[in-house]
Amino acid sequence: MIGLPNPKPPAVWWSKVKRWFQSPEAETNARDRETANCVCCGGRRSSSKESLGLCMACFNAIPWIMAVRCPVCGRPDDCPDCVRRTTCSFRYSRSAVRYDPLMKEWLASYKYRGNERLLPLFSGMLVHAYHQLVKELPAAGQEGSGFHCISYVPMNVSRLAERGFNQAEAMAIELGRRLSLPVVPLLERTRHTAKQSFKSRGERLNDLQGAFKLLEEAIGSIVRLEEGITGQGWPVRVLLLDDVYTTGSTLNQCAQTITQSLPVEVYGLMWAR
Repeated sequence: MIGLPNPKPPAVWWSKVKRWFQSPEAETNARDRETANCVCCGGRRSSSKESLGLCMACFNAIPWIMAVRCPVCGRPDDCPDCVRRTTCSFRYSRSAVRYDPLMKEWLASYKYRGNERLLPLFSGMLVHAYHQLVKELPAAGQEGSGFHCISYVPMNVSRLAERGFNQAEAMAIELGRRLSLPVVPLLERTRHTAKQSFKSRGERLNDLQGAFKLLEEAIGSIVRLEEGITGQGWPVRVLLLDDVYTTGSTLNQCAQTITQSLPVEVYGLMWAR
């Protein structure tokens, strides 16, 4: 008589399976399977290093900003916002991509749905805009003429607690790691402000007044950077990072808050425009 099979696996066999799933080999295999797929659509990623972990279809869909029309904000077409602006506290700003529906979906997946695999992609895309910025700097290529630190647009405490992270800060840290540049927090947000693109120019200016404050430790951080470039003849150049440039009001207010108290030049670096 043939006995019924034991519904439970032998203890020795099961312990071996559990050990394998917990082993470095299993972690490596899982990681290899994950990294073999496009971080956006899940398809087979391209083997090209320039593809940023994407399949070629997703990579070719990126709306890169390759040429700019507005020398201030880096917009690739005519810019009424910069024409109307009477004072500009930042030198100029550049963005990696146009903020089209696909880029909006990618950013929403990261910001609101927690797709952390997109962070290295975004920082890789920011490198494109960074190199564009560097090429336009006065005396580009000379020793000490580049950027000395990266900072970022802060979030209000309540919004930060709600979301759990500041996407601009996360992008700044990842970009700083890639470029070997220090990330220096300079500002805090004193209150939350609603989305600026839905407001008139006057409403934007009024809404942002007093929305940012210089951190107490910011002066000491800049002094230390100044000491490191003494004798080179360059000012401290701060790269202020945010995810999306809409009207420039937020960047301008942040730059104004910084430059009113610190002897620095502020430049904007945005993921999308």
